Amino acid sequence: MQDFFFLALAPWLAFCVFAFLAKLLISFAKKRRSVAVAFGLLVQMFAPDPMVEKTIETVIEQPARKKSSTRHSDLRKTQEND
Repeated sequence: MQDFFFLALAPWLAFCVFAFLAKLLISFAKKRRSVAVAFGLLVQMFAPDPMVEKTIETVIEQPARKKSSTRHSDLRKTQEND
């Protein structure tokens, strides 16, 4: 019976703890305390990125776009000089 009581209250207890933690961190962030910034950085570092494949493709494509745009601008400059 006691195990059932704990299982029934555990989700509510977890919700209340997370709500209190969120309220505390929001108040720290409004006061610009470093605790909130550090916690946010840690969560961002260790949280999984659901769009990791798209991010990798974007990072790989950006240098290729820069190289192609510089080639086009170099070609325009040489054509203007001729």
